[in-house]
Amino acid sequence: MVNPVTLAPQSPEGFYAINNPFLVNGPKGYIEFKTLENEDMYIRFDVPGVPNNGVKVILDQSNKAVCILGDAPKEHKYDASVRSYNGTTLRKKLSIGGINSKIVCKCCDFYSGFTSHVADGVLRLVLTKIHTNTPRPPCISFLGGPDGEDPYGADPHDTDPHGFPPSSDPNDPNLTGPILMPHPCVGQGSQMAYESKVLQNGGLYVRVDMPGVPKENFTVSVTNGRVKVTGEAPARGHDSAGRFYSGDVAVLSSPVDLPVRKIKTIAKNEGFYAINNQFLANGPKGFMEFKKLENEDMFVRIDFPGVPKDGVRVILDQSKKAVCIFADAPKEHKYDYSERNYGTSTGLVCKCCEVSGFTSLMCDGVLRLILTKSNITPQRSSCISFLAGPDFREDLRGDDPYKFRHGTDPNDPKLTGRILMPHPCVNYGSEMAYESKQLQNGGLYVRVDMPGVPKENFTVAVMNGRVKVTGEAPAVSHDSGGRFYSGDVAMLSTPFDIPIRKIKIIAKNGVIRLIIPPV
Repeated sequence: MVNPVTLAPQSPEGFYAINNPFLVNGPKGYIEFKTLENEDMYIRFDVPGVPNNGVKVILDQSNKAVCILGDAPKEHKYDASVRSYNGTTLRKKLSIGGINSKIVCKCCDFYSGFTSHVADGVLRLVLTKIHTNTPRPPCISFLGGPDGEDPYGADPHDTDPHGFPPSSDPNDPNLTGPILMPHPCVGQGSQMAYESKVLQNGGLYVRVDMPGVPKENFTVSVTNGRVKVTGEAPARGHDSAGRFYSGDVAVLSSPVDLPVRKIKTIAKNEGFYAINNQFLANGPKGFMEFKKLENEDMFVRIDFPGVPKDGVRVILDQSKKAVCIFADAPKEHKYDYSERNYGTSTGLVCKCCEVSGFTSLMCDGVLRLILTKSNITPQRSSCISFLAGPDFREDLRGDDPYKFRHGTDPNDPKLTGRILMPHPCVNYGSEMAYESKQLQNGGLYVRVDMPGVPKENFTVAVMNGRVKVTGEAPAVSHDSGGRFYSGDVAMLSTPFDIPIRKIKIIAKNGVIRLIIPPV
């Protein structure tokens, strides 16, 4: 039996930092502000669990504010829920520090721009201000605190013009104490840095936030029945300093230490949420998914973006050991590079069973199969093996009869990383989810694969010179879950946004095509 820990203060004075019970060194607080030498403003904002493409930053010129929205997906089935920072479309829009972070003076604005970077659960922003009245001398004030209140008038004893309200100063003594502080910008999901769940088999699932720590900087050890995690977050951008985390996260019920190799560790990798599609932001990963059903049938999901309902053929091999799949995605627009042709096969690796039948459904660029097996010798009991990986090779299977080779498990951590994976079933045509072509008139043609998304679930938006596409794919049949896609697909050459109506949109079969006119 493994038990969660009681998060006790690290010293009689309390936690080193009340924003995170495991932080033992470095800047404190979820948010840090710093005025740079050129009078720009640097902001560090912790958004643990949010992938690199999961943050949206919006410049609100009229309110002199910057608004931030971030979503941390449910990375494991034992997570309590997804986490949303500073609001989603379902809730009132929030931004830095809870509502808005504004310029508190009347002589400046920062519509001149900003730069942003997300890495390892931390958003770093550099915002630039300019003077509304150019003859006026530079002022020393910049951003206010939460809700845009003036931090300089809040405390008559505060004479530091660059100081900010509590929770945004990394050296604020109020950030040390016996009580842990919930994340003030979480609109949905857990607000705390530690989450645990006792499993039915007596094991324990633990989630620990250590924002800023790269995957390779985590270490796990077991000593005297206590599971300890440490993490080192290097200083990046204009951070005041690096951060170091350390603490016990679980306690074994017996004094016998278990080997670290038996602890499954999932540390989020920098890079794409899913290497099969750079626009996938949430949901099952991989081009394929296998699942054994309760009645021992096998469910198979295979992404064939661009293939219409009548464009796929599933053939049961004469040996009844395999099914062969062929699919054709036509060239829907003259600017498409070419049509695409897919082909794959999968089957049984045991010698005692055969495929007795199947049903198939092709919808929105996704093929879903349910295959049934039966014993060749009826008097023999059913075996536990079923389908192998693509090309039904036994050497592509995992050690467990219910696991399949890399690329077919939607929770495989190897499906997250820096390098995009080409579609393994494409015989000819584009193997990647994104295609663009510069047009002679100065416009741009874009094709984006978002398999599983119905035509009506695509949205296109233009903001700050960026063309963004989102798509929601509901769970169908026995899918592990729905999928959500989101990402910028084009950038305008000027800061003037074009109306959506001027963009020609073609959405069908899990693919969206845009013809963006010249600006």
